[in-house]
Amino acid sequence: MKLSPYTAVLGAIQQEKRMDVIANNLANSATPGYRKVGTRFENFMELQTYTQSAQGPVRQTSNPMDVAINGDGYFRVQTDRGERYTRAGNLTIDPQGRLVTPDGWPVLGQGGPIQIEGTEVRIDPQGRVYDGENLVDTLDVVAFAPGVRLVHDERNLLMPADPTAFPVPAQNYTLEQGTLEGANFSAVQEMTSMIETLRIYEACQKMTKISYEEDKQLINQVAKS
Repeated sequence: MKLSPYTAVLGAIQQEKRMDVIANNLANSATPGYRKVGTRFENFMELQTYTQSAQGPVRQTSNPMDVAINGDGYFRVQTDRGERYTRAGNLTIDPQGRLVTPDGWPVLGQGGPIQIEGTEVRIDPQGRVYDGENLVDTLDVVAFAPGVRLVHDERNLLMPADPTAFPVPAQNYTLEQGTLEGANFSAVQEMTSMIETLRIYEACQKMTKISYEEDKQLINQVAKS
């Protein structure tokens, strides 16, 4: 049995998976706080994915409901599937007066969901949330121990791959109101990776076709003999 055609087919399948990951990253290049999903090969042909934790660029928005985390940590978010974690600080206030994500999930403070009654929201570098002059709560910014792998639940929400892993209070961070963190990767670099992946995929297809033609010629020669 020849190995080359099977290797080429497996290689094409893995490159197709890598292309899907890159395409999803590019689709979220303008998503605030998005964490890039990277890929690497293990055991020669097994594609593994991981979430990159590096900080993205921070830009000024002058919107008081936008908050960027400088340093380590994630905002805690309550969803109907349990707690999730995000770097996206494009917050808003829902009709019930809760501080929420754009998808309507409550952002948690140290006392639970944060309730806002007024219109003047101020968030200081330590995460203390003021409703006018009144201190309401402190945003609960958390971190995970080194080695804990985070995966995407939704496009901008993360969860630990190990359900027994729990966060701890983050230490090395400050919050900056009126700013937003962008996605933590370069769209140009992702486009370059997409082109590279496409070329490898085409090479695998070419190898499969060559192997097929060789087999076809061999069968014809045997049939004539």
